[in-house]
Amino acid sequence: MGAKIIDGKAIADEIRVELTAELDELKAQGIEPGIATLLVGDNFGAKMYRGAVEKFCAEMGFGYRDETHSADVTEADVIKIVESLNADPTVSGILPLRPFPDHISDSAVINSISVNKDVDCFHPFNMGKLALGEPTFPPATPSACIELMERYMKSEGIDPTDGFEGAEICVVGHSNIVGKPVSFLALNRNASTTTVHVFTSMKGNLEKHTSVADYVIVAAGFPNLINAAQVKEGAVIIDVGINRVFVCPSCEAINRAKKDPCRNCGADLAEAAAKTVGDANFDDLVPKVKAITPVPGGVGSVTNMMLAKNTLRAARLLAQT
Repeated sequence: MGAKIIDGKAIADEIRVELTAELDELKAQGIEPGIATLLVGDNFGAKMYRGAVEKFCAEMGFGYRDETHSADVTEADVIKIVESLNADPTVSGILPLRPFPDHISDSAVINSISVNKDVDCFHPFNMGKLALGEPTFPPATPSACIELMERYMKSEGIDPTDGFEGAEICVVGHSNIVGKPVSFLALNRNASTTTVHVFTSMKGNLEKHTSVADYVIVAAGFPNLINAAQVKEGAVIIDVGINRVFVCPSCEAINRAKKDPCRNCGADLAEAAAKTVGDANFDDLVPKVKAITPVPGGVGSVTNMMLAKNTLRAARLLAQT
């Protein structure tokens, strides 16, 4: 039969309807949620994300404040900008867009953000609360993974509380942005959580963990890392990875760079077509697993909705102070 495709776009649309109703309720009370982005320099990825956030705010009906500054701005000036965002009543959430230039410390900027406006859980205070299982702003991408899992469970007639309790969940990747926080979120739901990473793989122990997991959350940043041989029959795959690769026109092998010859057959990749793939080998896994998120159209589709959810909560907190 093949795997059930967990449609992130459809789930995002469902969440958008729910959040729009909450937004209308807040606006009726005179509360206007808003997001500010802080960009220093001209990093391509950070600029792309800034544009996506601005578009998202317009679509959701959120206020938006753009703080974009040249790479030669001083760290002290960046801290002053953050302080102005902390004091701005129209800003409910602050998103620092990294990387920053070398002379600006990530931790100095993040530590200066008000913990009540830290809507993507960068501040150590909020990450500490997350680790302790206390109420906080869960990071958008990790909470999107959990949201997709919960809605999948409900679609299968499973109460998410029962679905998580004791479930074997393997998280592939231990970054501060996704791997660690999603492990905390699963553990806080009483799952039996294992976190593996590149060093697990180097010791030859990756499959020992992935092959027994009921759910595999893949967030390693490496295309097609997890395949059917590494998971058990009937597992559920949540794929966080978004990788731009190039398909060899001669042998159809996946290559990470276009400038080098094909890693498989040595062919020139000048005419290779670009493709977006996840960290899980979708085509290989579909016949074996019970359910899987696609890339694109999976976790990424829900991430902005989780950011919106945190922003609405932040707006409520701001209105109470």
